[in-house]
Amino acid sequence: MDVDVGTARVVYETPDGVERVEVDNEHVAFVDEHWVVVEPSGEADEGTVTRIPRDRVYRVERSTEEVTSRARDLLDEATSKLG
Repeated sequence: MDVDVGTARVVYETPDGVERVEVDNEHVAFVDEHWVVVEPSGEADEGTVTRIPRDRVYRVERSTEEVTSRARDLLDEATSKLG
């Protein structure tokens, strides 16, 4: 099953100004006081990993409508089967 997990947008400060990056939700995580962003760059290449210190991040926006909608559909389906 291929489920759309939504997207995440990270807005953060760099030495050159404010940067914005948008990736799938599954490519963003908070680990050891850093936001970790994996940007896939092709089929053969695993991509680029960027660690952004928490204090340089202005905001992280996550879109989860598709996941919420799919979870609701699965719950409704299970409820109707159980009865």
